[in-house]
Amino acid sequence: MKEKLLTKEDLAEDHKKAVRGNTKTTREDWLAEAQRVLIEEGVDRVKVDRLANKLNVTRGGFYWFFKNRQDLLDILLANWKDSKNDPLTHTLKGKNKTPLDPLVRFIFTTIRERSYSPALDSAMRDWARTSNKTRRAVDLVDNRRISVLAKVYQGLGYEEEEAFIRARIQYFHQVGYYAMGVHESHEQRLHYLPIYFKQLTGFDLPKEALQGFMEE
Repeated sequence: MKEKLLTKEDLAEDHKKAVRGNTKTTREDWLAEAQRVLIEEGVDRVKVDRLANKLNVTRGGFYWFFKNRQDLLDILLANWKDSKNDPLTHTLKGKNKTPLDPLVRFIFTTIRERSYSPALDSAMRDWARTSNKTRRAVDLVDNRRISVLAKVYQGLGYEEEEAFIRARIQYFHQVGYYAMGVHESHEQRLHYLPIYFKQLTGFDLPKEALQGFMEE
């Protein structure tokens, strides 16, 4: 069903009503709610009327910030794809005291799930099953992360091809962990962490790194 087109007068009136308490809804409010629905319910449920209802505002306020639903979806995808917004890429490019530091940060970032959202990654992969544009974006992000990981492994002394394969193994392991819906307690993950680190990287996890993580 096509969305009803609104006149300028409708938009102006709805914009006045697009208020929650004393705070007007912002572009970021719409994007945040759209992302939440994308993660929890899938892209097909990201609809203007549903978002407006969840934000407790009229749908007219939406059109002050976005041309249409597709514009909103394009922005969600572009934000996720942008390297500036990718915590996994950032964590691999930080300042290092030792060559192992990027891998330690990478693993800890995925375990903490603070700046990095595996749920958002999974939602994008689900969306990519029905959208070629999203599929290309997912491929771009995956290849970028693997490329940066491979450079880290080269810095550890691995030849280019082996560094690339190790990067793929580590990344595919992480993606697969969430894709399979593995349920482990935080304590279990920390218990297995040194073993995973050794098997994935070929190096022992520095004890001070694990201790620092546990104390946070």
